[in-house]
Amino acid sequence: MQLTAEFAPDRQALVGGPLRGWQHHAHEDALARLGPVHSAELPNGLEVLVTTMGLEATRSLLGDDRLAKDAAGLRAAMQDQLARKGRPTDLSRIIGPSMLNTDPPDHRRLRALVSQAFTVRRINALQPAVEKTARELVAALPNDADLIEGLAFPLPLAVICDLLGVPVEDRDQLHHWTAAMMTERPELVVPASDAMFGYLAGLIEYKRDQPDDALLSGLVQAQVDGERLTPEELLTTAILLVVAGHETTTGLIGNAAVALLSTPGAWEALNADTVGLAIEEVARWDPPVRVTPHYRAKTDIELPGGVIPEGGVVMIGLGTAGRDPSVHGPTADRFDPTRVPVGGNAALGHAAFGHGVHYCLGHHLGRIEARAALVALRERAPGARLAVEVGELERGDKVVPNTFASVSAVLEP
Repeated sequence: MQLTAEFAPDRQALVGGPLRGWQHHAHEDALARLGPVHSAELPNGLEVLVTTMGLEATRSLLGDDRLAKDAAGLRAAMQDQLARKGRPTDLSRIIGPSMLNTDPPDHRRLRALVSQAFTVRRINALQPAVEKTARELVAALPNDADLIEGLAFPLPLAVICDLLGVPVEDRDQLHHWTAAMMTERPELVVPASDAMFGYLAGLIEYKRDQPDDALLSGLVQAQVDGERLTPEELLTTAILLVVAGHETTTGLIGNAAVALLSTPGAWEALNADTVGLAIEEVARWDPPVRVTPHYRAKTDIELPGGVIPEGGVVMIGLGTAGRDPSVHGPTADRFDPTRVPVGGNAALGHAAFGHGVHYCLGHHLGRIEARAALVALRERAPGARLAVEVGELERGDKVVPNTFASVSAVLEP
């Protein structure tokens, strides 16, 4: 998006809002030129500090041990701030002791336990089934299709639920709960997270009595040095896997479809050999996660041109990290699926899956799913096009995920 002299970047755009197309790029990149950290208010009233920095600085902050990920400290800091503002202090159950909200050494223990059941071998073994599901979903799409409703949402939901061992009849309900939890609106978040917590608690107990080969049973049985996940750790880990296991990949697939279909020649050139590079370019340019979930500053953190004060609740922006002109040159703000990878590896040019100890455990699965979806769609509809202008496509009302609410497309052969 081209900026005008009258353009005034909106800090609230950093955490969602009524945005269309790629409007958030303009706000993020303009704010990055003004400074590295900005305040914004979440829908629940919580004031957060959101960073807009380049790739090296963002990766450094993602690995900075002055930012805490401890669930108890986070909940206390957030509830204290909300109470002082006279706002409801109930929070989502996802802010619990999973590996997402745990610092080393506990994080290493939790990640090791989860990794036992979430191995590369197990994920690679899923690829044929993922590709089959993608082909079936694409084959069922009408010629006038919503690519979010018909492909980008159901594919990763089916995959993570198959992986966990969630019954087919319960999956749509899990998605509705997840979507509500991502809004940060307390009237939606709290009942949805409580309902998911209760559902998964029951499913875990069923898996204890009736174990199977699925991931949830594996998590129940996983041990490291004789230790297992505690009941609370197991529940919050299950919630994390359900939520992160499909929301972010929905964004990756949807954002990729829009970028490729709206860039002249990109869709026509897409094939099994080029799709991997295209996915990395989407992750760089329009990442499926707008900002990281919350951190808590344990002390003042000086940044070039700004400061994160002690006690601040921090969400690290990932968009400006990928569109860093010092890394990608003067065309950093453009989508180019033929871009020469940084250091020969396109994954080195962005922070879409995080960095350091909290690097996304499911990044490999997400890439497999996005590849399967795009290849199947390209084979079905080599002449596909968007049904509306990109600027008419609305973004979802979610804080962390960066997704389109819907993507209307015409699937021409």
